[in-house]
Amino acid sequence: MADGNDYNLVLAKDQGKPVEVVYPAEGAPLIIVPSGIFKNAPNPNAARLFQSYFFSAETQQMLADEFAHRSFHAKVKEKAGHVPLDKLKMLKADPAQVQVQSEEIKAKYAKLFRV
Repeated sequence: MADGNDYNLVLAKDQGKPVEVVYPAEGAPLIIVPSGIFKNAPNPNAARLFQSYFFSAETQQMLADEFAHRSFHAKVKEKAGHVPLDKLKMLKADPAQVQVQSEEIKAKYAKLFRV
């Protein structure tokens, strides 16, 4: 069992390692990795160019193909044999409710994963 991202397991399976990636029927958490530009960035135009490059179809496709990352870009296709994101049931959480329950969630996590 692995906790966290699926892409490391997908890559291991692609390399022939004896693992199976199983997504919970009740839903899998979706963790969005934000990206932004600091208000006082020393090189804001360079940052904008990087953002444009990073979120381009070409770069997003490379991340999906080479690193098994997920993308919401309409032109990005999952690598053959990878479960498409639109075929997975995603858990939805209210951030305010998660914050209220954060200590309870952490305690349950620690108990389940013995950490």
